Amino acid sequence: MTDTRISRYEAPVSVYLLAEHLDAALAAGEDLTSVLYIWSGPPPREAERIAELRAGQREAIERIRTFELALLSRILKGREWAAEVAESEENFAFMAKLYLSGTAILLDAVAECADVSGTDFDAGDSLISYVRSRGMIAADAPTLSDTAPLCASEDFLIAKRIPLGALLDLVAKFLDTLEAEYELFFRFEKQGETAAFDLPAFLLR
Repeated sequence: MTDTRISRYEAPVSVYLLAEHLDAALAAGEDLTSVLYIWSGPPPREAERIAELRAGQREAIERIRTFELALLSRILKGREWAAEVAESEENFAFMAKLYLSGTAILLDAVAECADVSGTDFDAGDSLISYVRSRGMIAADAPTLSDTAPLCASEDFLIAKRIPLGALLDLVAKFLDTLEAEYELFFRFEKQGETAAFDLPAFLLR
């Protein structure tokens, strides 16, 4: 016998794909804020220890940059499906348009991510320009602190434009709206086994 509950959770393909990108964006944001580098001990004075500190800072910043780009790519792909959902799903038109308008400012970031010549000319391979543009240090700070924790907070400026916390709140709200209607991530137990409906079967092939 077919479980009639399953039919309740069928959703258009565009909704599933949109939800997938939104969920991945939230995961990338969580990964971004999980990066933390702390130098243990007093500020280094020996050349070897200074090099170790700088290498640790660079590794942390590169991880943050990677997660930022992953988040940005998911946000932009989500925009493509949000535009389709706005046209085809009347119930989500308002939320989809809110998402589109709230993330429109990130479209300009695509060209910047592809062309780093401006940053290279301004700061070369230095990390200072990046962390300053993301709000990780004060605008007038001359350099990174040797002892302060290095991490991305909710005030981290994605692509120098939108605070991370505000962006993730928008994404989470949109995903919650979709999930409330279709229960995309619904779980239920049947005969001691857990079944999951994250994506329709034909999308997983």
